[in-house]
Amino acid sequence: MSHPAETWVRPFRLTPMPRLRLVCFPHAGGSASFFAAWKERLPADIDLLAMQYPGREDRFNETPLTGMAPLAEGAALALREFADAPLVLFGHSLGAALAYETALQLEHAGLSPHHLFVSALPAPHLQRGGELHRGDEAALLDDIRRQGGASELLEDADLRALFLPILRADYQVIETYRRARPVALACPVDVLLGDRDEEASSDEAQGWDLAGRQRATLKRFPGGHFYLVGQRTAVIEHLLCRLGHAETLFREIA
Repeated sequence: MSHPAETWVRPFRLTPMPRLRLVCFPHAGGSASFFAAWKERLPADIDLLAMQYPGREDRFNETPLTGMAPLAEGAALALREFADAPLVLFGHSLGAALAYETALQLEHAGLSPHHLFVSALPAPHLQRGGELHRGDEAALLDDIRRQGGASELLEDADLRALFLPILRADYQVIETYRRARPVALACPVDVLLGDRDEEASSDEAQGWDLAGRQRATLKRFPGGHFYLVGQRTAVIEHLLCRLGHAETLFREIA
């Protein structure tokens, strides 16, 4: 049986003595490779890890999980192996909720993350829910097109047939996820949001205040739900500024 760290974590950069380890959690239908290019924009002493959920890429033969709890349990168990350096968690959309739930589990194990960044998602107690995971294929695909995600996968019938079960499972995870009230983390919580994102309003995003012991900082970027594709450099620079490393660590790639 594979070790949890080998199964769940894709290390795009691992160094002997990192200052921080940035751990990225993909969106619904997303995979670890979505964040691979981030290493080119990070300083050399910040490691880059991304979570690989069951059912995609090199975990294609595994059944996708349909609940937040087992996803968070798997991710937290795997990340214990990397907690010898400060962990900074970044999650986008579904990945934001999963990063938060993983942070709670790590904190409970005495391995509190250094910082949590959540992107493009209402706070846990303000989740909108939904029934798209129960509906037909057309409605699910229309929702993905509306958000501007994974369009290349939708146009090829064979790829679409492989992609849809993963997408439906991920939608079930986020559409059935909600907390009556968030548990406040010890680490700082930052919120990132596209200024034209229809999936989370400013009020819903600011609701993440309750997920930390201090008021969450909200930063808006130009764009919709997948704003971070076009704003990658600005997003990474913002993360580094918030972590206090921008002046000495950030390097622009020409």
